[in-house]
Amino acid sequence: MEIKLKPVNASEELFAQLEAKGLIQRLKPTKKILENHKTQGMVDLIYSSSPEYGAHKLICVGLSHDSTQISLNSHPDNEEFIIMDSTRSCFAPLYIIISQHKHRELEEKARNKQLGSEDFVAVRLKYNDPYTSIFTMLKDVPHCEITEKKDGTPPIFFVTEPAQLTMNYPDLSGFQLKLDGKFSLLSLFE
Repeated sequence: MEIKLKPVNASEELFAQLEAKGLIQRLKPTKKILENHKTQGMVDLIYSSSPEYGAHKLICVGLSHDSTQISLNSHPDNEEFIIMDSTRSCFAPLYIIISQHKHRELEEKARNKQLGSEDFVAVRLKYNDPYTSIFTMLKDVPHCEITEKKDGTPPIFFVTEPAQLTMNYPDLSGFQLKLDGKFSLLSLFE
C-alpha cells in the first residue's frame, strides 16, 4: 500500500505542535537561564547524550550584565557555538575574543613579553546570521565570551561540546585584555 505524503512548510506553529507531542525539542533558552541570568552569568544543560553513543552535550549559556572581563580559556577538543535568538529579545552586544594562536604558543608569547593586540581578535557576534551564527571553535584555541554593560537583555547563546570537556586557562601573567569601545568595520584580514 502506497502512502502519499504532502509536504508542508516549516513554521513556528508546526514546530510548537511537534514539541508539545514530545517529538522534537526546539533550540531555545531554558527557563532557568531566562529567569536568572541577568544578575549572574550561568550555564544550563539542555541535554547530554549517552556515553554509549559518544557523549556530547548541548548547553545554554546566559551572560550577566557583569560578564565584561576577558578571561581566556581553551579546551582539549572542539566545540560548536550557536548564536541564535528564538526569544525575540533585544540582547546587549555579544563578543567573542579569539586568540590568533593556540594555547601553548600564546603562553610562550606572554612569557617572552611579546603579546599585542594583533594576537587577538574581538568579534561582535550577530544573531541568526546563516554565515556566522554557527561555527566550531577548534581545540586549544583560547577564547572568551563577554558583553558590555548596555541596555537590553544580557546575551544568551548555545554551545554543543563533548560531555566531559575541561577548561584550560592560559598563563598570561602581566597582561590584561580589555575591549576597546571603538568598533571597526574593517576585516581583520584586509
